[in-house]
Amino acid sequence: MKVAKFGGSSMSNEEQFRKVKSIILSDPKREVIVVSALGKRTNEDDKVTDLLYLIHAYLQHDVDWTPLWKRICGRFIQVRDLLELTFPIEKELSAIQTRLQNEKVSQDYLVSRGEYLTAQLMAEYLHYTFVDAKEVIFFDYEGEIDYEKTTQAVRSFYEQQTTLVVPGFYGANPFGKEKLLGRGGSDITGAVLAKALDAESYENWTDVSGIMMADPRIIDSPKVIEEISFRELREMAYMGANVLHEAAVFPVQEADIPIQIKNTNEPEAKGTRISNHEVEKENGLTGIAGRKDFLSITLFKRHMSDEIGFIWKAMSIFANYGISIEHIPSGIDNIGVVVSAEAIADKLFLITKELKEKLGVEEIEIIDELALISVVGGPHKELIGLSGKVLLILNQLGIRTSILSQGAQELNLIIGVANDQYETVVKGIYEGMVTAHVSGTSDGITSNS
Repeated sequence: MKVAKFGGSSMSNEEQFRKVKSIILSDPKREVIVVSALGKRTNEDDKVTDLLYLIHAYLQHDVDWTPLWKRICGRFIQVRDLLELTFPIEKELSAIQTRLQNEKVSQDYLVSRGEYLTAQLMAEYLHYTFVDAKEVIFFDYEGEIDYEKTTQAVRSFYEQQTTLVVPGFYGANPFGKEKLLGRGGSDITGAVLAKALDAESYENWTDVSGIMMADPRIIDSPKVIEEISFRELREMAYMGANVLHEAAVFPVQEADIPIQIKNTNEPEAKGTRISNHEVEKENGLTGIAGRKDFLSITLFKRHMSDEIGFIWKAMSIFANYGISIEHIPSGIDNIGVVVSAEAIADKLFLITKELKEKLGVEEIEIIDELALISVVGGPHKELIGLSGKVLLILNQLGIRTSILSQGAQELNLIIGVANDQYETVVKGIYEGMVTAHVSGTSDGITSNS
């Protein structure tokens, strides 16, 4: 069996509902369905979830929330009517409104109503059984998912009714009240259910045809990564690629269940398959990701390499100021510490002062306006490795890097360049390793000089 999750863009209106139904019924293995709340119909529209968050904020400040509520009600009623369903949505909406007027409702309860009502409509439309997420997703007192209790509940429902629709984004706290899942939302719900049911695969349906090899804001129509390992995915996500939240990956990764990213609007597109298995890449490249606005702090001290615990002591100073370390390139008597420029802005002087006083650092070099680019690679048979190809491209571009660090097994190569060179380098690497490779040429790079 398969667990299939459909995001807000897939549930935005009655036409999207029809697409989703067609997709689900085309494969009888799609037995457990997770849905998000009604999403945006156009770029100017609002997600129902965002409107519910706004209503809760209005309630806290005694602002009239009823116009927003009427908009939400209108959307659910419209979907119900256009699909010719019989679900008494007005009764559910009226009950929620009564609570808003007479009680101090929690944000978790109110916001979760978007998924709750959407799932009710989809369950009737599919003739599947609706199961409230409160009945199958359980949290413990530490706020973590109670997998043992959750698994027992999910399997019990599945054994009784094999075709289920479950609202995403929330579960129940130890007191039986609604609790939101936070970042990752409905994606996490789908992953948890897939793990609990030992699903064949976990399908995540959205409005894109998979994970792209590079940022489409920089590369025009980048290729979709057809297969990627969880390890490669982690490397790309860490450096800013817009992929699944880590909390939505861990449950299925641990259970060795593959994720399939698919496009509701182009269901025939292959999409991206994510699994524990690394697949050989035609050109050795999986993808390119990166972020701007870092700061590099290089510490110099004679005989640093002979001093036991020096790096640990230095990192402890950064940690004491609440600074997360992004990357640590090192030499014999120097180490570099790359951090977010914004995070360290008002603490830089204090940290550098402490490094000199406590560790005897003799010299500190700071490079600002730095961008980090992660070139993620996979297994390949070519003689020239990932780093060799990238170095050749950087040379052709006339780019001088301030950081160049290769990870273990050639899984990734971290490049540090000036902010204003970021787009040029990403384009150059993509052209040299993807565009030129596809066209069969080796000189598809345009120099920046």
